[in-house]
Amino acid sequence: MEPTARNLKTRSGIIRFPAYVPVTTFGEEYPLDDLVRPYLPRLAPAMMVSYHYAKNRDLNDRPNLPLLVDSGGFSALFKDSQVRKRNGLGCIERMVDGTSQLLTPLDALELQEQIADVAFTLDFPIPPGTKPADAKVRQSLTIANAHWALANRRRSDLRLYACVQAWDAKKARTCAREYAGSPFDGVAIGGLVPRARDLKAVLEIVDAVRGEIGDRPLHVFGLGKPDIVAELFRHGVDSVDSSSYVKLAVDGRLWGRPDIAIADPSPADRLHLALCNLAAACQTALPFSTHRLMYTTQSIEKSLDG
Repeated sequence: MEPTARNLKTRSGIIRFPAYVPVTTFGEEYPLDDLVRPYLPRLAPAMMVSYHYAKNRDLNDRPNLPLLVDSGGFSALFKDSQVRKRNGLGCIERMVDGTSQLLTPLDALELQEQIADVAFTLDFPIPPGTKPADAKVRQSLTIANAHWALANRRRSDLRLYACVQAWDAKKARTCAREYAGSPFDGVAIGGLVPRARDLKAVLEIVDAVRGEIGDRPLHVFGLGKPDIVAELFRHGVDSVDSSSYVKLAVDGRLWGRPDIAIADPSPADRLHLALCNLAAACQTALPFSTHRLMYTTQSIEKSLDG
């Protein structure tokens, strides 16, 4: 398949760009996600779940939407984690309850091939302040993992994105150039969340990557505020993923009215806020079935009228 910059065909449907992809979780840790998920097909073009929340979960009842699954590479940021080099590839070793657990490129790819429509290669975030030597190692292992995943992908209909990790535009360009001649279905940029306050630097990284990958789809991890997303789309990003829409709802906040915060929101309040936030981010209309919910959410009405 030759992807275009305006859509991506997956086995579960076409993802039309630009796309705001909501992050969801499966399990009992975030109950609001379970309430929101049935509405996703009406509001969103696809959904994202992290490797760590997809592992050992039953996803058979998931919505009929293209599913994006990341590699779980963000766990390299945990205090008890170490990036290790094994047989030329990068892995994450983490101590959990006194036991060493290893996340390898094979672990990520095997799960992604079971459940994902779009997969992202195992990468290693490079937060601000990382020592130069460590940053170079993380970037080189990120690149090695991407090429390994491409060579070992067994499902021809699994859309595979190579991940870029970099600390400035020059290094982002270098990383993206490593993928330019290979048949990846897309490229994704990670590690931008801790740099989001410096939007100029973020956009310079985006421009550098876009300049190397041609018209292939470009994804950005974790940046979901509407004003930032609008800038990313203007600079050639095709898709973003974020859980901001639901995190704000948990705090009783609405994107369209940042001056308002509902104290002690009820589950119905949070659901309505999350759906409003997601509809705004995806530039879609709320389903008619939510109108009754809106009118019964009295605390929201009082806040808006107050």
